[in-house]
Amino acid sequence: MSQPHFTDGNLIILFGVHTESEAAETVPNHVEERIRVCVDLYRIVKTSKPDRDNTLILVVADTNTGQNIKKTLIKDGIDEGLILFTDSPMTVEQTFDYVFKFIKKRANPPYIYFVGSVWHKDIYDSAIFSKMNDYQIRFEGAPDHRPVNDVAREKALNTPTRGIGYYKGKLKNKTVDMVLSYIFPDDKKR
Repeated sequence: MSQPHFTDGNLIILFGVHTESEAAETVPNHVEERIRVCVDLYRIVKTSKPDRDNTLILVVADTNTGQNIKKTLIKDGIDEGLILFTDSPMTVEQTFDYVFKFIKKRANPPYIYFVGSVWHKDIYDSAIFSKMNDYQIRFEGAPDHRPVNDVAREKALNTPTRGIGYYKGKLKNKTVDMVLSYIFPDDKKR
């Protein structure tokens, strides 16, 4: 069993990736909701955590949307020097892979907050279960008022791959089933 990590600082991941092509100049409404949740979360962290001065926001979005998100965050009172930007991850799982590369080297990684739409929770759970189980991570969900078909289409693009934790669980369940079947045979000839 691995040791729990003590945290040093806070990292808020704002997942702004979307599939709407018409939103090149503006930020879609569902991403604006995520920005609102991110700003509220930032204010809570700044007023309540002892390591409040070591808080960064990582914006994960395409270049145009990322610049618009950054402008909105600055307008809402967040210092520009605290905002990091990346456009390489395109899914929740890739985002955690990207973050994991940087924090795995640190003795005391930051407390991580992930801000996405409410429907990202299942994908988030799968990603952290298999990759970042030993880190302190919290999910913050923003409402998404788009039609169900649009959300389902975007959710299909974010479907996670099954990590090693999934296969370990399946193997464990199979082993338990085999042992129980051996101990209590299902003999129908009695």
